Amino acid sequence: MFWEIFTFEIKTRLKRPMVWIFFAVFFALTFAAITTDAVRVGSAIGNVHRNAPFVILQMLGTMSILGMFLIPAFISTALIRDFELGTDSTFFTTPISKFDYLMGRFAGGVVVSFIAISGTAFGLLVGSWMPWLDPARIGEFMLAPYLYGALMIALPNIIVVGAICFALAVFTRSMLYTYVGIIAVFVGFAITGNLLSDVENQVVAALLDPFASGAMDLTTRYWTSAEKNALVPPLVGWILYNRLLWAGVSLILLALSIAKFQFSTERKPLHRHRQSAKPVIENEAFVVFSPAPISQVTQTFSLGLYFRQFLSQTKLEFISIIKSVPYLVVMIFGLINLIAGLSLTDQLYGTAVYPVTRLVLNVIDGNFALFMLIIITFYTGELVWKERQIKLNVMYDALPLPDWVPFGSKFTALVLVVGFTLLVVMCGAMGAQLYRGYTHFEPALYAKGLFLHRFSAYILLCALAMFFHVWVNNKYMGYMLMVLYYILMIVLQVMGWDHNLYRYGLAPEAPYSDMNGYGHFVVPLVWFRTYWSLFAVMLMVSSLWFWVRGTEDSLRARLKQAKARLSPPTVRVFLLALSGFILVGSYIFYNTNLLNDYSTRKQREKRRAEYEKTYKKYENLPQPTIAAVQCSVDIYPQELRLDVRGTYGIINKTTSPIDTVLVQIETKAVQSMAIPNAHIIHQDNDVDYLIYRIDPPMPPGDSVQMHFDLRFTHPGFVNSGSNTDIVYNGTFINNYGYFPHFGYDPNQELADKNDRKKYGLPPKNDLMASLTDTTARQQNYITQDADWVTFETTVSTDAGQIAIAPGYLQYDWQEGARHYFHYQMDAPILNFYSFLSADYAIKRDKWHDVNIEIYYDPKHPYNVDRMIEAIQKSFDYYTVNFGPYQHRQARILEFPGYARFAQSFPNTIPYSEGLGFIARLKDESAIDYVFYVTAHEIAHQWWAHQVVSANVEGATVMSETMSQYAALMVMEKEYGAEKMRRFLRYELDQYLQGRSGELLKEMPLYRVGSRQGYIHYRKGSLVMYALKDYIGEANLNRALKDYVTAVKFQKPPYTTSTEFLSYIEAATPDSLKYIIDDMFRTITLYENKTGAVTYYLREDGKYQVTVEVEAKKIRADSLGNETEIPINDWIDIGVFAGEGSGENSLWGEVLYLEKHKIDQPQMMFEIVVDQEPSRAGIDPLNKLIDRQPDDNTKKATSGGDKVVLLFER
Repeated sequence: MFWEIFTFEIKTRLKRPMVWIFFAVFFALTFAAITTDAVRVGSAIGNVHRNAPFVILQMLGTMSILGMFLIPAFISTALIRDFELGTDSTFFTTPISKFDYLMGRFAGGVVVSFIAISGTAFGLLVGSWMPWLDPARIGEFMLAPYLYGALMIALPNIIVVGAICFALAVFTRSMLYTYVGIIAVFVGFAITGNLLSDVENQVVAALLDPFASGAMDLTTRYWTSAEKNALVPPLVGWILYNRLLWAGVSLILLALSIAKFQFSTERKPLHRHRQSAKPVIENEAFVVFSPAPISQVTQTFSLGLYFRQFLSQTKLEFISIIKSVPYLVVMIFGLINLIAGLSLTDQLYGTAVYPVTRLVLNVIDGNFALFMLIIITFYTGELVWKERQIKLNVMYDALPLPDWVPFGSKFTALVLVVGFTLLVVMCGAMGAQLYRGYTHFEPALYAKGLFLHRFSAYILLCALAMFFHVWVNNKYMGYMLMVLYYILMIVLQVMGWDHNLYRYGLAPEAPYSDMNGYGHFVVPLVWFRTYWSLFAVMLMVSSLWFWVRGTEDSLRARLKQAKARLSPPTVRVFLLALSGFILVGSYIFYNTNLLNDYSTRKQREKRRAEYEKTYKKYENLPQPTIAAVQCSVDIYPQELRLDVRGTYGIINKTTSPIDTVLVQIETKAVQSMAIPNAHIIHQDNDVDYLIYRIDPPMPPGDSVQMHFDLRFTHPGFVNSGSNTDIVYNGTFINNYGYFPHFGYDPNQELADKNDRKKYGLPPKNDLMASLTDTTARQQNYITQDADWVTFETTVSTDAGQIAIAPGYLQYDWQEGARHYFHYQMDAPILNFYSFLSADYAIKRDKWHDVNIEIYYDPKHPYNVDRMIEAIQKSFDYYTVNFGPYQHRQARILEFPGYARFAQSFPNTIPYSEGLGFIARLKDESAIDYVFYVTAHEIAHQWWAHQVVSANVEGATVMSETMSQYAALMVMEKEYGAEKMRRFLRYELDQYLQGRSGELLKEMPLYRVGSRQGYIHYRKGSLVMYALKDYIGEANLNRALKDYVTAVKFQKPPYTTSTEFLSYIEAATPDSLKYIIDDMFRTITLYENKTGAVTYYLREDGKYQVTVEVEAKKIRADSLGNETEIPINDWIDIGVFAGEGSGENSLWGEVLYLEKHKIDQPQMMFEIVVDQEPSRAGIDPLNKLIDRQPDDNTKKATSGGDKVVLLFER
């Protein structure tokens, strides 16, 4: 009978449209992803082919995860359908085994689910054949990734989710509980995803992820483009363990289902209520019941009665939901996911933050939003179909109630459930804050964030869900339409169709900052919410017209019924809402598209392409150099306005007369701009470009003054991307975006080679100018239109705020409601300066004669003292090892957390509230990234503001890489080597992931591009720390100090990484010079591995350890193609005692750690130590860039007594 049930299930399902609808959806999504640039799934960008094996596997994995929400409809309903249709008694009286009945249903559902999700593979396959695709972006067809993805990812995922849903259907015989099971699976998946982001939890996450995405990520996360285009992951290691684990879980669940299933039509509840004993009536046969008198009832049909019925019914519906077991289970899982997300939110290097309310609200958005969507989607269907599902609709619909009572009570109950859920979430979030020791509760902010902001959005979704269920008049089609709506909103976004005027229920983001509150983001939010609320009113009125009552539910009957319901009040409400919708929409359009510039992503891409096509020819045109800056900057926080008036002293430092000046500035901001003897000959408002003709030309060596008057305003509001620079409290701007600049800006060019090809642009062969480019050496990489400038400014802001710019405060004064501050630098600086304004608290200290000031939000005092200490200890190290500090003050200034970075300007460091001000450093084992970031930014006062490279490749080595090294040394002095190695483990992970996602080509460190942060930050940290270990800290620092002395405050031609390396190389012994090539000039990686580690107790009480190691050295080209090369390197061999608590290692106390010449792929070492070893290995502290760092050490095992001595310590 198994085969008959199995085939019957498949044939029945395939005759219904739902399977093919989902097949079409999956086909369309993946077809769009592979045939357009708008949808990018699976890293199919840059050098990765659109149909690369890696892309195919990621697509199938992603779609199988999305498919878990449809699996219950195909697998669970296969069993529950018999009970709903009343065919259970027929089946249960047929001579059939439980195995045949259950497994036939289950297997049929799995096959049908697989067919639906297989639309993914067909979409990928057909899409890769489309003639409009660039052949260079399509790799050769390979069957292996399709088979691997289907058999190792999609099908096992279906079986895992199907087994969970099927078991719940067997035990509960309720679809409700199967969807609860889906939610449980999702929560587990989300938690493992969060764990995967931390390198210290990745193995656990890889095993516990039911979809194997974590195991896949752990296996392939370091793959290069070449590997992604050619390989499928081997079925070994974590992928194999994950698949076996979850296959076992599935088998256990199916076995339990078969064992516990009974051929009974009785639906047994999950919990039993004890029934009270029925009272016994003596002589029951002779009891005579007297008829009660018939009461006189007066029928009343008034509005007041209807309203009371409405309230009563609303209460009934509301209580029935919040007391239902599925709702409670959803809430429990949602809160678990929320608390798990809160414990990991905003972590950096594994260090936690204080759970301030704004972060908690963000976590609620990210970790609970899906649960709210599930509650809305699911319970809308339950409410609309409640009476019809239990066969009470005929009686219920015959009640003498107006249509708005049942309809309105159900909608109101749904809204109340949403509000109640948010209230529970708020209480749970505050409880989580309290549990983590945070007691600064902000109930008013919760009220704003949850009930004024998010609640209104959820009400709009309630209206849409009601509309779908009423209009399609099919419960599962209603569910499907809601799911399609969620998908459509995502697709529209990635396709570039992002205007909120046609994306139902959406509005511009309204981010919250502790410094700035919701700021000016509230206005567009209110307008868009009003706009869609009016549309929702129309949905509700039309739903009321088509509300089903009675047994007649055909479309013709419903149209006839709707016509009868077109009462004047409902028509007036509909027309009024329609009028308001049009008026509000018009006002929004006026603000977003007329007062402001609205453009899609494609339009912005096209502008950048046109900029390059039109103005690239001027790239090497001689331009004046800015030598002096005097400016007045007036900040009007409440008006979101900025006025800039200034004077540049400009010089012709070239050898040719200058007759054309190219000026980049927001053209609509220009009130006036004057260059002597110059007039505008071209103005491009699309790319904000002005071309001036100077007549007569400006001769070499000549200098003039350029005057400008600019006003930056933000009228009305925008659709998205609202300005976050000028805000009510916490304005932070720099001169790059708000001051005129000269010349052509290559940073505006499109970077992705595929985008460039699409717009007819030539390939970018180099990320920056060549090291030998003599023209580029005349410019520094930070400010191409200036060398070192004198700087003086007056900054004004609203009274009650402090305005700050680089320089020393000369004096300040107030005029009316304005506060003015005059700053002046006492020495030339780079043409790179910032302006900030906020209501600050200030903490002051000193380091020798240097004033230290921290300007911070009064709500964030937590780490101010730590920042001061980091500054002081940085000065201690840097002044000794790099040279004197050039300023008399150092300031850190907090700015709103709309961005998460710190940035070093001359003696002034803006520092995001989201980066270090709320880091929680009470855990002594935590990595103190506040100390690290502060030390890094202070280091820039040497490495960038004293030593600045030419505008050529490798420039960021002397700024970012060296600041990384400097900060690492200060950290090591403060915290010891163990924490540094934990920190560097994160850096290694980020570097290897970064090269995996390279869009163009990976460059060696000494030729790194300015946008390749994963190289100059992450690899730079690893390389400099290892270099220090090889040649010695003192030796390295002497070379660096000599280099700083030689090139600081250099004038053109500027230094390069070639010159920098010459100093390093001179300090490196001949036997180690190979490391300069390996670390800086090439892309060199290692695959070191430890085999067996055994030890023996000797007669003298010492231990002899035998360590077997394997070593492989690899060179990679810029596209990730790797070649093994002979190894002849000095690499650490280490032996340790204990486990991970020692001061000097990750593995415990160091018993032995010395470098040995590794010149064979496999070698064995025998070492004598004083204590019993616990672990040993090659490069145990991961100083080298190893793609598999976890296998460098192994636990030691005892092997008895033996005496062979080679190395002794």
